[in-house]
Amino acid sequence: MLSIVKKYNLLFVLAFALIFNSCEKEILTEVAVLKPEGTNHLYLESNPTGATIYLDGRNTGIYTPDTLDWLSDGKHTITIKHEFFIDTTVTINLGSSYSSKLMIDHYLNPGHMGTLICNSVPLGANIFIDGQPTLYKTPHTFSGYNPSKVKVKMTYPMHRADSTIVKLIGGTRQTAYIFLDDTTKGLFYTTTNSPIPTENTYTVAVDSSNVKWIGTEGQGIIRYDGKKWSVLNKDNTPMSSNIVKSLFVDKTNRLWIGLENGLFLYNGTTFINYSSQVNSKYITSITSDNNGTIWIGAFGGLFKYDGKTWQTYTKANSGLHDDLIYSLAVDKQNNIWVGTNGSGISVFDGVLWRKWDMTNMGIGNKIGDIIHSIVCDQDGMIWAAHMREELQMGAIKSEGGLSRFNGTKWSIVSVPQISTQYIQSLHVDRNNSKWIATKYGLGRFDKTNAASIFTKVNAKLQSSFTTASALDKTGDLYITTLGGGLSKFRKGSF
Repeated sequence: MLSIVKKYNLLFVLAFALIFNSCEKEILTEVAVLKPEGTNHLYLESNPTGATIYLDGRNTGIYTPDTLDWLSDGKHTITIKHEFFIDTTVTINLGSSYSSKLMIDHYLNPGHMGTLICNSVPLGANIFIDGQPTLYKTPHTFSGYNPSKVKVKMTYPMHRADSTIVKLIGGTRQTAYIFLDDTTKGLFYTTTNSPIPTENTYTVAVDSSNVKWIGTEGQGIIRYDGKKWSVLNKDNTPMSSNIVKSLFVDKTNRLWIGLENGLFLYNGTTFINYSSQVNSKYITSITSDNNGTIWIGAFGGLFKYDGKTWQTYTKANSGLHDDLIYSLAVDKQNNIWVGTNGSGISVFDGVLWRKWDMTNMGIGNKIGDIIHSIVCDQDGMIWAAHMREELQMGAIKSEGGLSRFNGTKWSIVSVPQISTQYIQSLHVDRNNSKWIATKYGLGRFDKTNAASIFTKVNAKLQSSFTTASALDKTGDLYITTLGGGLSKFRKGSF
């Protein structure tokens, strides 16, 4: 017989001498096979429902509300485990052939409530919980809060609103901390605060309509018009790969797309596959000369397209010094500068070829003949990003540097603020500033050649591993990174 409760369908309450406690000891989580051992029945309910029922330390595999049947006489331990609440354990003493009911309401136990701490940078942000305003500002602590998954949103004037999901467990203190981007200086787009599909962005180009095109390492191309985001990839276009190595907008506002295995042209509505014309090669660089002719650098040679015919330049059929091409640039005299993967720079004037490398540049031989990037600035100077690799102690050691050609001689460019050993790309903006994307931040030489560096520490980039940059039509600077998504510096903030 049950020790206090009368026969049949009686409600278990605290007066029934149940022992409630937070269960901290280890209990078995595998589902137990319940065998008929007696004639007692216990109906279990909880608020909220869906709690897992444990009998004598073993998982029964059933959830509240449900019944434990065929219980033997004597003492039993019942544990209710819920995702968001402290475990509740009850000890009961059953008699023979009785049915009873047990209700556990977690919300009636103050110890089962949670504490939510909200904080932000800057302080004083408005707090919204599950879409509703709380009328509180950060920092603020909400005590006695119902455990659940809580969406916390914060807003602050001239900053981008952001949110986070907090799993608030009963009896614990959880913190919602949000760093709000200062939109007066810039914005940072990641997979958590924007629709971009990856944190690994590789290259960026801006068209005449101020649409930003961002090439990624595995997720295709991101299109951003300042309001709407969209993605172009193998699933929704004819593109043959989602690994984008180069992007270029030509004079008619068409987008040229260099992939790991081919070349495509997008005119805004239609894709044209030019992969066969470039032998489906790894396309590293695309540019146009002063006449609008398109030049494509690839691991397989240099390709020229005048709008009607294609021409291929290789080491075998021309004065090109290496078929593995990393970078291209066009100077004011319409010469094509070709950065190669180990043979320095080949320069083509349309008839003759010239070679620049560590043997004749007059800058020593330490920075190397791998030319990752090459650009021509508004003064006609050529800037080249070098790399040198050598095997040391069974491992490849890489180092490099930055050089500049003034039309007469080469010189090494070296400043303390910018690490030039691991340059990913160079970019000259319309103000003649030189932007240097490196593994350790984004460097800049302004038009007076004063140097500065932007990193995760001093410019709040989400990653200091910058890969490319481009100035848009309004003067905002877009920066691609590996591991940090896409960043934007507003005009006047850099």
